[in-house]
Amino acid sequence: MKILNMKTTSILIIAILFLGLNLKAQQDEKPGNLEETGIIIYTEFAPVLKDANRMQFLPTIVDTVEVNPHFEYKIEPVLFKTSFKPTPITAASFSGEPLKPLYNGLIKLGMGNYLSPLAEVYYNTTRQRNYSAGAFVKHHSAFGKVKNSADQKIFSGFNNNLVNAFAKRFFYRSTLGADISFKSNQAYFYGYDPNIIVPTDFVKPRDREEMEMQRYNKLRANINLESNNSSERRMNFKSNLAYQYFFTQSKNTQHKIDFEADLNKLVKKNRFGMDLGFVFNNDQIQDSAVFNFKETFLDLNPYFKHYSNNWQICLGVNTTGELSKQPVAYHIYPNVQFQHNISNTIIPYASFTGYVQNNTVEFLSDINPFINNFHTNKITNYAQVIDVGLKGNISRKVFFHLNANYSKIDDMGFFVNDTTTMLENKFVLIYTNVERFTGYGEIALNDLFDKLSINLKGHYYHYSYIKNREKPWHMPTVDVRLNTNYKFDNKLNFGLNADFIGARYAKEYDADLNIVEKKLKPIVDVSLYGEYSFASNFQAFLNLNNITGQKQYVWNNYMSHGFNFMLGLKYLF
Repeated sequence: MKILNMKTTSILIIAILFLGLNLKAQQDEKPGNLEETGIIIYTEFAPVLKDANRMQFLPTIVDTVEVNPHFEYKIEPVLFKTSFKPTPITAASFSGEPLKPLYNGLIKLGMGNYLSPLAEVYYNTTRQRNYSAGAFVKHHSAFGKVKNSADQKIFSGFNNNLVNAFAKRFFYRSTLGADISFKSNQAYFYGYDPNIIVPTDFVKPRDREEMEMQRYNKLRANINLESNNSSERRMNFKSNLAYQYFFTQSKNTQHKIDFEADLNKLVKKNRFGMDLGFVFNNDQIQDSAVFNFKETFLDLNPYFKHYSNNWQICLGVNTTGELSKQPVAYHIYPNVQFQHNISNTIIPYASFTGYVQNNTVEFLSDINPFINNFHTNKITNYAQVIDVGLKGNISRKVFFHLNANYSKIDDMGFFVNDTTTMLENKFVLIYTNVERFTGYGEIALNDLFDKLSINLKGHYYHYSYIKNREKPWHMPTVDVRLNTNYKFDNKLNFGLNADFIGARYAKEYDADLNIVEKKLKPIVDVSLYGEYSFASNFQAFLNLNNITGQKQYVWNNYMSHGFNFMLGLKYLF
């Protein structure tokens, strides 16, 4: 740029010099030809260059001749001869994990306050290919006393025993099983109001020898056969035949024959089947021909089930016929069930069905051992039972279950004190039609921190359409149960269990024979337990029950034991 300026300056200087010479020469000419003129230049010469635009296209050659290539070729297959020589491969060997050794037997012995011994003995065969057999014996009793509302000590013992033997034979396509058991439970009628008015010559019992006792005995034998195959070509079946003889201290007897069978066939993802049931009862009360009655029930329940990856659906009909009635009574119920698996995490489900319940002395004695044997047997008809629920896993360690149930029940039985007895310390059933709503919730936390497990569940009950001045006697509106277990190490584990049963009502009468609704206080039962292992087959255990020492009345006037403990040992052999 500097060079250009220097050139420009030089040109201007030369031009000025030539111009000066030219002017000088003109002055030498004759005067009068041209006038003198002076030019003064104040700025330097500034040349201006125009913009030059470059062409933006490239030259192309337009060819007007089109050439379409065409190829012709032939493939002649030729077999390439090869040889294959397999090399022997050594077979892989798998060594499975060693099975944990099993013990044949278990002995559990314990002793607690209220003079309550505990004994359990189990004996089973270990792993066998073709059969399995075993037997066990259980005994638990108590001979202590409790204080009634008048602060009087009365005998409140019990005596429960169970003996059972079983065996199974495994065949290629079926399994044959059988078992026989004997159960004997003894109850004492100690639950009476100490202020009850009795004849002057009647002595209210307090000691064991004075107390009225009832013993319920049950001898039962079963034989069952079921198929093992899952092939669509064969019929699946499951059957059970049982005979039961029930008798009591007061000479009540019952002969019962019970047959059940399930026949079904799988066709692709559908199962077609039929449930069959037959029950015959011959009941007799205290060797009386008057109170001797027979009952026969027949169940026919066809069904269809569909299975898929996410759905399970059941459609069927349940029918029960009371053949001993004149005329024969038939009960027909729908059997509709479905559940849907959502991402293997949440399973909503619903069902609609019904059934009948036979309220025999044998059945009721397992619920309330203080019943009166002179009991009017009646059928309870669960006409409509509707369930809607949701269950699933929040995580691998958290399980939950929610359920809502609606039941329309005809002739539902409620326990009330029998006012025809001297001490009114026995119970009978009164029947009424009800509608019951039940809510259920459960949550289980398993292996938290690999040590702690918690299970919490509870029910809420609401009864409606009960007769005037009647309540769901002895039935709570709420019950809750909490179970916990903490594994401290390989030797020690312990836990806490708690039960809550809401307030209930018992039916009584005043002097004018007006109904009195006696409120039974809620039950809060908190228990602790612990186990310590001295060796893999030898343990000690301690149970502390009702640690708050609360006075609990499960049945009216029947107070259960206060604080009680059980200390014992378990030995595997």
